[in-house]
Amino acid sequence: MTLQKPLLLAVCCFLFALGFQLKKSLLYENMGTSDLRNRIVGARMQKDGLSPYFFEWKKGDTTRYYDGANMAYTGVSNITASPFFHTLLYPIADLQQRTISYIWFVLEYISILLIGLLGYLLAKNNAQRIAVLLFFTLFLFTEAWKMHIAMGQLYVLIPLLATIIYYCFTRPDKLLAAGMAGLASVVLVLIRPNAVIFFVPLLFLAGSFSRKYLLTYIVPIILIPAIYFSFQSNRTYWQDYAKGIKASINVHQQDAAGLLQAQHHPENEIRAYEGWDLDKIEQENKINQLGWHTENGNVFVIYKLIFKRPLPLVYLNLLCLLSIAALLAVFFLARKKYNLLTLPNAALFGYCLYMVVDLFSPVHRHQHYTIQWLFPVLLAASVYKPVNKWFYAVLLAGLLLNMINSDIIKMEHTIGEYLILQALLWLCLTRKLFAE
Repeated sequence: MTLQKPLLLAVCCFLFALGFQLKKSLLYENMGTSDLRNRIVGARMQKDGLSPYFFEWKKGDTTRYYDGANMAYTGVSNITASPFFHTLLYPIADLQQRTISYIWFVLEYISILLIGLLGYLLAKNNAQRIAVLLFFTLFLFTEAWKMHIAMGQLYVLIPLLATIIYYCFTRPDKLLAAGMAGLASVVLVLIRPNAVIFFVPLLFLAGSFSRKYLLTYIVPIILIPAIYFSFQSNRTYWQDYAKGIKASINVHQQDAAGLLQAQHHPENEIRAYEGWDLDKIEQENKINQLGWHTENGNVFVIYKLIFKRPLPLVYLNLLCLLSIAALLAVFFLARKKYNLLTLPNAALFGYCLYMVVDLFSPVHRHQHYTIQWLFPVLLAASVYKPVNKWFYAVLLAGLLLNMINSDIIKMEHTIGEYLILQALLWLCLTRKLFAE
């Protein structure tokens, strides 16, 4: 009962912060949501039977496929979302872009609020509920969320799907939960194929579920891809997607920012289309003094900053594989020593593996990628114990560094992101975690 008043205060602070950030987010949504545009163009092209991954808009082409950021002539499109994600956008793809942006804004907030709600429901005592509310509230003030809204990005879907999967796994007696977990799992991998590594540690828990549960879980994982890939067009899009990603990697490894700026053709730019007026947007941004601070926290970027030379792609990939192998070895050894084979431990470790792969990405990661940490941070908060307070202090420090923009601390967001990774790995590799 002693924590009832602090919990009520935490709820009130959360609601106040949510209202404040919702109002501020509307201003950022009005910046143009440029990344959402290339997703919509990709969806429209696929609906029209065209492959989007090597398309480059030129003056005189239809504005249905227009994207001001896709006129750099680098040999590959700026469209990098998976064909399956484009398919999910089909129901809204033919609407006016301004209308789509409004809809996407609502979906972004529904997604992040659902993550927060499920995290709150996972907590078993008031201290854990306060921890979930605290970390969730702080995430609303990160540069990651600000940029995510401004760009109309999709990365909030990754922690949302992971949260749904985990929440359903905590209901081993509910076959409906098993089916939902299977559905969320296949959607997650079809949106972000490298997320498959998230499930590796979870495989060791298969024996703790009934055969009926596992069978129900597996059905959508088999059925949905079987139906989806039965269409030749979808198989073709995925083949082009693989080629497009490879070409995009080459662009990013050649200092993409400078290359794109050098070859951009502003004279072909359309200043007003589908409900957006770029001149008005720029004027309003100046009035409201909007903007964001972004960093590229990739391993290859950090290597180049430190050693003043690029890290060859083959070594980057090799270093990633060695890091994953080393972490898996530590997990296998630690799970016996600390009896770590619990659902929270496996899920946290699996997601950390996914984020390690993400940090080793050869494509520049901008600030909106950091929103992906929301799932493991809230999961850690939902199993909080005072005895582990120093792990959470590091976690809090990492999150705070993602909220501030300082000239004193260089790359504070990147430092914060790696602190979050370190705290979560320490926690899941040295402490037996379970809800109580």
